[in-house]
Amino acid sequence: MAKFVIAGRADCPYYAKTELVADYLQKNLPDFRIHKITQRPEVWEDWLKDVCEKNKWSHKNSPIIWRELLDHGGKGLLLGGYNEFLEHAQLYYDVTSSMTTELMMVIAQENLGAHIEKEQEEEALKTCINPLQVWITSASAPACYNLIPILTSGEVFGIRRKNISKALWWRPKTWHLPSCAVSPSARRWRRPSARPTSLWCWTTAPTRRCSLWRTASEAGCLSAGSMGT
Repeated sequence: MAKFVIAGRADCPYYAKTELVADYLQKNLPDFRIHKITQRPEVWEDWLKDVCEKNKWSHKNSPIIWRELLDHGGKGLLLGGYNEFLEHAQLYYDVTSSMTTELMMVIAQENLGAHIEKEQEEEALKTCINPLQVWITSASAPACYNLIPILTSGEVFGIRRKNISKALWWRPKTWHLPSCAVSPSARRWRRPSARPTSLWCWTTAPTRRCSLWRTASEAGCLSAGSMGT
């Protein structure tokens, strides 16, 4: 299966044309899948720089297209930009696009408007959530082996308490922390750089106790549920 990631500035006309061709291929080919990413114009360059540094790529324009070798978010193989993708589509799938420049500009502005609207909707959803905030100091203490799962199980705050925001604080012996131990329901995590070591956890209670729980000093961080800041 061919899996491609297409990323670009939300107002980029070349991204708009690339998106059109990619949507057509995905609709008509059962083994062709795409994942689209748009960024605001003011943050695009920094975002692109971070992606290229992470993957050791060299690319400076919008859009950027890469092929995912395994699952989404895994190792990728850089294809290139607008020209390289259209050449790939024509060579392997015999597909071309005759979209005019005027139409590209119109769709680019529509993409920008849709991107901004989506960001506003996400921010509005965040303001609707009012979690119970729990702070735990000395989170690497042995007592936290059992304390943290109990807090998220519903036994303490009740089964109807849906959202719990936990802040865990501890000071490990060394600052070289191994990989994070995460429960199966965790979606994402972020380790702040501030000291003493801290981790903001966003937990949806209740959740079952997970066999992956280890001490904070061993695992580097603890988490349950879906996390956020």
